[in-house]
Amino acid sequence: MSEPVVVRVAPSPTGDPHVGTAYVALFNYAYRHNRGGRFILRIDDTDRTRYNADSEALILSELKWLGLDADEDPVKGGPDGPYRQSERNEIYLRACDELVEKGAAYRCDCTKERLDEVRAEQRKNKQQPRYDGHCRERNLPADGAHVVRLKVPRAGDITFKDGLRDAITISCSTLDDQVLLKTDGHPTYHLATVVDDHTMGVTDILRAEEWINSTPKHILLYEALGWDLPRYFHLPLLRNADKSKISKRKNPTSLSWYRENGFLPEAMLNFLGLMGFSIGDDQEEFTLAEFIEAFDPNRIKTSAPIFDLTKLEWLNGVYIRKLDLELLTDRVRELNPAAAAADRELIRSIVPLMQERMKRLTEFDEMTSFFHADTIDVAAEDLIPKKRTDTNTAAVLRLAREIIAHAETLDPETLDRDLRALGEESGWKPRELFTALRWATTGRKVTPPLLESLAILGRPAVIERIDAAIDVLGNPGNPNSDAAGGPNSDAAGGPNSDAAGGPNADAVGGDA
Repeated sequence: MSEPVVVRVAPSPTGDPHVGTAYVALFNYAYRHNRGGRFILRIDDTDRTRYNADSEALILSELKWLGLDADEDPVKGGPDGPYRQSERNEIYLRACDELVEKGAAYRCDCTKERLDEVRAEQRKNKQQPRYDGHCRERNLPADGAHVVRLKVPRAGDITFKDGLRDAITISCSTLDDQVLLKTDGHPTYHLATVVDDHTMGVTDILRAEEWINSTPKHILLYEALGWDLPRYFHLPLLRNADKSKISKRKNPTSLSWYRENGFLPEAMLNFLGLMGFSIGDDQEEFTLAEFIEAFDPNRIKTSAPIFDLTKLEWLNGVYIRKLDLELLTDRVRELNPAAAAADRELIRSIVPLMQERMKRLTEFDEMTSFFHADTIDVAAEDLIPKKRTDTNTAAVLRLAREIIAHAETLDPETLDRDLRALGEESGWKPRELFTALRWATTGRKVTPPLLESLAILGRPAVIERIDAAIDVLGNPGNPNSDAAGGPNSDAAGGPNSDAAGGPNADAVGGDA
């Protein structure tokens, strides 16, 4: 078996937890559980100007929702804590002092105004804006306002191995003398991440490819401090359909949004596992356990994975259909206010009708609101099929009402048989009859299976709604008169009338 690894994820608490954080966390989690070792969640909160007090709790809760629990984090603690960078400042200051003493870094007191002037001049001369090295050899004392900068070699290249790519070489001439310690005494990402990774024993770094260009600076820090380098794996960035980096302008990026909008954690993990990774044999559906078992960083593809929300919704529907009835009922009630307020047994009886139709759990309330409605609003033009009239539509609804009123039970199979017989006698195609009945009882064109829905609604509610629909049609005539459209009259569309669909009309099931 391969040696155990220590991996980490280090999100910044500056807002809602990003879906990219979950993506990187998943790959680190799978690597740790495939190889053995430790998975660390570290909070990168050194940017105090953008710090959001609620963000850390959200990061922890959303990763827990996905099932990506770290072995060590700010709440659990661990042997290498603290796990908030804002609580580790003394460690960074000691490392920074060592870098200055070794000549690998230097103090800089250049003002913002001077730096702005330098960069403006560089842009004017069509040069890359960067620090001009004004303080590199000044040996400034520790007192007074200053930053500490990394002393990047003026010439030469830095070559490093990325586990997913050929060797990467970056010229030192393209690198800036990066700020390591800010004037407020807090480290920048570059110093803090290197110090933390070393002191926490991180062996393998799986992070987004946007950090490739920063890796040479990190290597310089490792070498200057005499520390062994970790292994690097830079994961491909999640992309929008146009190949641009995923952004909230084109895709929801907040993990909380996906949770609140009815996506299952199992589906989310499966989808993120498809981003740049193949489990084999073109398999698109797999569990977290299967992903862990198959995980090998050498199988990660560097081509930009497309974050396709439509595909995620499809996959979410697949997982909804797999859920146990009791669990699905509970999850539906967690995310749908009307379902939560209703009797659980009622919701449990409706859930099987919706399980094949939902792509998001939050669709349930909207798709089933007619079950809870006191009244149904429906327009006459919706009730009347093409080539029918208000008179014969009212007539056939009356006849359907009588079948429902006198049925021993609202068994869908029995209702289907009796209503089809009514249609055949009346010259109404099943599609016409069921569509008129659907509008009358639900107020909708598309619903869960109609007859199963009528059974759940119950006889009194169904009869009341049919009566209301007949009133909408103006309650024309008498059910046995020719004007009313009796079963064999022209108005009703009898089998011998011009309007009739005939006894051999297309058979359409109760879900037509």
